[in-house]
Order: sequence, then C-alpha cells, then structure tokens
Amino acid sequence: MPNNTVRSLLVDSNNILWIGTDNGVVRKENDIFSNFFEEDGLALNSCWAIAEDKNKNIWFGSYGEGVSVYDGTKFKVISKKQGLVHNEITKLFAHENNIYVGTSDGVSVININTFEVFSLNNDRDKELFRVQDFFEYNEEIYVVTYNSGVYKIVFKNDHPSLIKVNDHKYIYSVLVDKDSIYSSNKGFFTKSILSDYMQGVDTLQAMKHGASIIWDYIKTKDQQVFAAAWGIYDSNGGIYEIKNEEFISRASDFNINSKEVISLAYDARFEKIYVGSKDAGLFEIKLNPQIKFNEVQGKNIIGFAKTNNSSALLLNNGILLKNPEREQAISLIQLKKWQKYYLLKTKLPLPEHKDSFYELDYNTKAEDINFYDIKSYKNRYWVNSNIGVFAINPSGTLERYIPLHSEEINFTEAGNLIETNPYGGLRVYSDLDTFKYTHFKQEEPQTPTMVVNSLQKDNKTYFLSVFSGLFAWENNEFKSYLNSVIWKEKKLRHITTLGENMAISNEFGDVFILKDEASFQLIEKIPRAKIQGNTISFLKEYDGNLLIGTEKGLTIYKNKRYIFLDEEQGLKQPLLSAEVHQDNLSIGSKNGYYTVNLDAFSNPKPLVNQLKLEEIFINNNKFPLEKFSNKEEIDLSYNENTVLLKFSTNAHPNPHKLSYQYRLNENERWSLSSSKPEIFLPFLPANEYDLSVKVLDASTGLSYTQSFLKLDILPPFWKTWWFIILMIGLLLILVYSIYAFQIRQSKEFEMQKSMIQKRFEETKMEALLAQMNPHFIFNAMNSIQNYIMDNDVDNASIFLGDFAKLIRLNLDHCTKPTILLVEEIEYLSSYIRVENTRFSNRINVIIEVDPAIDVYDIEIPTMVLQTFVENVFVHAFPPSIAAPRLSVSFKLLSENILQCKIEDNGIGFSSKSGDPLHESKGVNLVKERLALLGHKIDNAVEIISTKNKGISVIIRLEV
Repeated sequence: MPNNTVRSLLVDSNNILWIGTDNGVVRKENDIFSNFFEEDGLALNSCWAIAEDKNKNIWFGSYGEGVSVYDGTKFKVISKKQGLVHNEITKLFAHENNIYVGTSDGVSVININTFEVFSLNNDRDKELFRVQDFFEYNEEIYVVTYNSGVYKIVFKNDHPSLIKVNDHKYIYSVLVDKDSIYSSNKGFFTKSILSDYMQGVDTLQAMKHGASIIWDYIKTKDQQVFAAAWGIYDSNGGIYEIKNEEFISRASDFNINSKEVISLAYDARFEKIYVGSKDAGLFEIKLNPQIKFNEVQGKNIIGFAKTNNSSALLLNNGILLKNPEREQAISLIQLKKWQKYYLLKTKLPLPEHKDSFYELDYNTKAEDINFYDIKSYKNRYWVNSNIGVFAINPSGTLERYIPLHSEEINFTEAGNLIETNPYGGLRVYSDLDTFKYTHFKQEEPQTPTMVVNSLQKDNKTYFLSVFSGLFAWENNEFKSYLNSVIWKEKKLRHITTLGENMAISNEFGDVFILKDEASFQLIEKIPRAKIQGNTISFLKEYDGNLLIGTEKGLTIYKNKRYIFLDEEQGLKQPLLSAEVHQDNLSIGSKNGYYTVNLDAFSNPKPLVNQLKLEEIFINNNKFPLEKFSNKEEIDLSYNENTVLLKFSTNAHPNPHKLSYQYRLNENERWSLSSSKPEIFLPFLPANEYDLSVKVLDASTGLSYTQSFLKLDILPPFWKTWWFIILMIGLLLILVYSIYAFQIRQSKEFEMQKSMIQKRFEETKMEALLAQMNPHFIFNAMNSIQNYIMDNDVDNASIFLGDFAKLIRLNLDHCTKPTILLVEEIEYLSSYIRVENTRFSNRINVIIEVDPAIDVYDIEIPTMVLQTFVENVFVHAFPPSIAAPRLSVSFKLLSENILQCKIEDNGIGFSSKSGDPLHESKGVNLVKERLALLGHKIDNAVEIISTKNKGISVIIRLEV
C-alpha cells in the first residue's frame, strides 16, 4: 500500500479489489498488489471515488484533477477542460450508459460510450453544492448533497437536469434497503421509509440512532448492514453493524483497531468485507469462515472426548464438561482432592516401582498436574495424568480413580483396562476393584514397549511403539508385527481408523493405510513429500477422508486428492489435539480451539476456471499485450528466445493455496510446481511450442489445466528449409561448376599439351634445320670442293668424315628430348672441328669439364649449346682478330644445377649496337625449347658482352 489513507474501495465484476488512497490507486488481485500513479496516466494520486461501468471500464475520481477512465491498458482523463463541472470529485455512480460524477460543487453526467460530458445547472445560489452520495429509486437517479438537499436527475431530449425533491441537510451518506433508506447525519443516522424520505417528511427526532458519522454502508447477501464510521472530532468511529436499528461495534470481532473507518466494499462471491481507514490502511474480513476459532482465554486445549450426550475439553489446567443443560469445570484442585480421598480410603496396596510399576509421586501438587490424554469409553471419560487415571461421569462426578502412572491407556474388546509402561511391560486388568491384572514382561518379544499411541478397533486393540513398530491385543495375547515378520516399520507415532482400514504415521512423516483382517495388507503409502509439514501431530478420520495435522496445517486426503488448510484460512499453530464429531473437526490450540466444517471440504467445487496473460517479457524487455492480442500464435525470431510470462487466475479466496506447473508441449513432462504465477523460459531452441499451464489448488485438492499460449521460435535464416535447399542447390551448382571447370581445364590442358608437344617437335625440327642450315652445308661442301681442287685428298677425306659424323650425330640426337653430357660434348667437338676447318683451324678451342661431373650420368636437353657455338664462328671472329679463342666449360653449381659456359674473345657487341645473339632465330628457338621444358629463361640463359672483348653465354640447366 502506498498510503494508509484508504478513501474509496470497489470490488469489480471480476472480483478484483480497487483501492483509492491519498497517494495512488492499488489493484489487488489474488493478493497481488499493483500500484498506479500519475506517471502511469492517473489524473491525480489522490483518489476519493471509484466506480465500474457496464463496459467494465474502471473510473477513478480525484480530488483536484477530475476523473480517470481505465480500460485495462491505459488511462483517459476527463476534467474541467472537457466540460466537467468541477475537478474535486467526491462520489461516482454508474448506471446504464452513464457515469454520474459528484463533485464538491456540482454534478456532471458522462456518457460511457462517447465520453460526452453534461454539466447540470441546478439554479442554486452561491453556496457550495457538495455531492455526498447517489442512489437509485424507481429507475431514477437521485443526488444527495451535504447542505443543499436531495435532487432528482431528469433527462429531457437526452440532456440531464436537476430537480430538487427535499431539503434534508448535513447528509454524509445513504443506503437504500428495499423500501427504506439509511441516512447518515452529524453524530447519528436515521432509517426512514423511502417514500417519506423523498417527500421531505421530518422524522429525524424520532429515529436518531448511533453515535458517530457514517461515511459508507454495505449490505451483505445475508441481509447484514455494516457501516464505516469516523466521528471527525470524536473517538467513537470504527466498523459497526446495524441490526434492528442498533449500532453494534464489530471492531473487536473483526480485529480492527482504527477509529477512522471511511470506506467499505463487499465481495459477495467470497463473503468478504474490505474496510478502508483514514489512518491504518486496509482490513479484510471473512464473514463466514469455514474455520472458526472458539476462544477459551488463557487455556490450552490438549484433548477432546465425547459421550452420548456430552463433550469434554481437556485443558492444560483442568477439564471442561459440556452437556445440553450446563457446563462444568473440573479443576486441578478437584482432581488432587479425589486422589487424596482414594489414598485415605483404599485398603489395597499402592503400586510400587519394585513391582515394575511406573510409580506415582503422591506428593505432586495440584498446580504441577500434567495431563497425557482423555478418552471416552462406555459413556465415561478416562483421563490419565501424572497423578493417576480418573474415570469421570458426564455429570462431572468421579466414577473411579486408579493410582497408575501411564502415558497411554486403552481397553480390550472385553472392556479390560490396558496400562502401558515404557520400562516395565504391560498390564491387563481383569478387575479394577481388586486391582487384579496380568503382567506381560518387557523382555517378551511380543510385549509392546515404549508405547506412544493406541486404538481399539473391532476385536483388536493396537499399540504403536516409537521403536518397536505395531502391536495388537487379540485373543488374550499380544502380537508384535515386527517380530512376527508381518510389517517391518519400526518408528510409529499416530493411528486412526479409516473406514474398514487403518492409517498409521511413522516418526518421519510418512502415512500408511493398512487392512488387518484375515490377513495383513499394506494398501497405500502416503510419502511425507505429499504432506505439507514434517511432523505429524494427529491423524483422524471423517467420511473416508484422512485428516493429517502437522506443524504447517491440516491436510485432508482422499483418493489421491490433497486439500490443505493453514493460516490463510484461519488455522493457526500450534495444533495440540483433534477430535471429529459429526461434520465438525475440533482442533485444540492455545487460548481456545478451532472448529472446521468438514462437509464444506469433502466435495469442494473448482474455484479456478480461467487463466489470463498479464505481462510478457522478451529478452527482459516488456512487450505490450495488445501486440499479441489478436494472434493465435506468437512468432519470435531465433534471438528473441528468453521469455517471461506473468499470468493470473480468476479471483480466488485463498490465492496462496495455488501453485503452478507448465509444459511446453503435450508429450513433455510437467515442470516442478511454483508458487509464483509466472513462467520463465530461457534460451528456447527454435521450435513450435503449445504451452499448457496446470493450476494446483491446495484448498480444494483440484487442478485446472489450460492450453495457455502458442509460441513459435523461428530458426535463423541459415537453419530454415528454404535456406538449406538454397545452400544444397548452390553447393550442387558449385560442385557441378568445379567439375565442369576441371573437365574444361583437363580438355584445355590436353589441348595445350598436344600443342606444346607439337610445338616442341616443330622446335626440334626448326633447331635441326637451324643447325643444318643451307649456308652451313654450302660452306662445308665448298670446303670439301676446295680440298679436292687442291688435290688435298687427305684433308678432304678427313673433313668429309667429320662432316658425315656430324650429320649422323645430328640425326641421332634430334629424336631424343635429352642426351648424355658426353654425347653433347662429342657432338660439339665434331661441329667445332667442321667449323674450325673452314677457319683453317686458327681458332684455339678449349673444352673443359669439371672433374666432379660424371658425363655418363648427367642428361641435358638436345640441341641447346650448338646454336651459341655457331654464333661464335659466324659473328665473333673477323679477320682482324689475331688470336681467336673459344672456350666451352661445364661446371656443377649444386647437385642439380649444371652451368654450361661458352666464351670467346671476339669482337663482342655493345648495348647501343644491339644484340646479334638476341636477334638470332636459333637463340630464340633455344629459349623457347627451354621454356617448354620448364626452365625459367631469365635464370637459364645469361649473355654477357663488351665491345671488342668477346661474349660470354652462361646456360644453367636443372639436371
């Protein structure tokens, strides 16, 4: 609550409570509070009046800035700027298509569909026309003012006007009740016949009631009338009930401590009254609670029992007996007197510890008496305490006193008393008058020990041991279910009948439902996880329902259905004892006991039948609900996959009894239950989700399931089917393109290979032709002819032999891509001899081979060096060169690089005169052949020349 001054209250058609305070408006839905302020669209934070029109819009009247209309999502403000008679709103009244607005100085009527404003002219003088209330009579609307009288609103041509009907003054509020009207005045109220009141009949002197100012009234469906009173300057305010014209304070009944009560609202569905005070905030009252507290001031109720026509309460300091005629208390002093009288009169020996009795301390004072339990048997109350066992008649007289100290007693089928003793075995008394008994020793395996509870059922009496499990008395003997290997449970605590069966709880909070007739059968185990609370304080039965009391509240179980009651329904701790009588469960507590109407819970009706989405957050950002209101499915992108949904149910009287589960699709498991009405879905993978919500209602044991929302988290585009198909298509196109490219490349390569091979062969032939060019052949033949003409037969024969050998070698080598280095040297030697013969052998020729070179192992391309040697003989040595010299050398630069160097001391050339070798066709053919063989020409062939200093040709070949 933002403020403790509650000016106005309204329970709307959805059972939502609206609270108008001096600092904002509060919306209370199932105990969830939402605040609205000026920054949310409210005209002013001070709210004095609230109403709901038939369109289910909520109207708020501010005291200073007009009215605000709320349609569920946004506010609309109507003030004097829109034609309102005054901005200080005192009362709002909804009827048909209009909202009637009462202000501190006039009345306006607003059409709820068009929001058209009509301000009424009452032709009054200058005094304030302060509106205090509205009421309907004979389908007409009346306006009650503070000091100007009562007016009727009349419509003529759809325009309203005011007609004065009487001069009643100083009215604060009114309530029409059938043909009567309650009217609040200064310090009193009147109840008048409505027709007389309308005619202005003065009945105030004869009908004054109460002693305060009533600011608001409500009437319940049980015809109760309640009034909110604040005396302004008197301290006689509070919450009152008007009954037979009596003004009855209900402040203490409803635990309302405020004397300044100024507003009321009534929830007919759940029979609740909401009380607004000026100084202490809001109060909530349940008029007909299913759980009622019966106060016994200063007493703790530790046990209940009933006989045919009476009932007994075992208090911490006595026994309270009730019967139709009277109520009688038996005090601790009376019990002590009964004990003393027995000790004085008895002639029987008193039980002693040496005889294995749990011995009494006869010196125990009355104020130190402790009670263990109370039972009814054969129309007698049996009370066991630390000073003995008392059998008391319903009339309150003592039937019998037994000097036994036993924390748990019971009876056999034959009516014999069974006394339990934690340390001395058990005794079954066949005659209490003579104290005759049968003792069952503790050492016997079938004897019950450490007994904490018992139950007499049919022909058996059952005993529970906190250490030794279940025992039964049958056919004059005890039987241990643990030692007889019938049931292995050891630590047992509580027992009750459950129809033909029994229910037994253990020390740890589990409950077992058993059948023990011809044979023993464990029918069902209720695990402690299903029961709210860890420590069971009692088990009781009602009409097939198992009642389980714990430190948290009461669980009602039947046929897998669990109903839970606790402080929210008015059941507060501690729960000390319990007893079922007819349709009521009595639960003992401090300062009194609770009465629970079990019939109201045995077949409850569903209270939840609707779920409504209130807020949606996507990636922590709030989205307006109207964005999704008309969509069956919400589509979100792949990166909008963290979703928070907040929802609400229809109005519920006990909202804290609701828990919630969800599942994303029908075939998935439900989530763990949560007490918050919200669902957090982080990092949802792309998928379609049909979100369902299950509401578990612990107050009825029923559940409600609703298909809540359909979500579609769209995959990223690279995971969509069309993108995958596109990628597959593009991949296929790419593969096909690569394949087609490779096929085309292969074809082009084969074509280039064929062309290169063809060109290689052509180059070889061109090289062959270049080597054996006609000019060379002519010169050789001319030299032979000169030898013949000079009759130099020997030189002619030698020259002819060399020439023939050269031609033979040329023809042999031209068919090979590579030849051995020794073959190249042989070929060059033959060629040089032929050429040098023409120069009369005047050229000094030197052929050098690096000793590291194995000329029989290294192969080089054919027809590479001859062209450069030929150029030496053709261009390098004119007659002016006196001592021409040609050097051919071979040297290994590395393991796979062979350097072939051809040097001469001829005329050379300069850069300016051009490069005759560069222009030689033979040289170009050599470079082309080397390029075709994969050699880099820039590195493979290097020509160095200086004019008149010769030429050096360096050829580097990979071998």
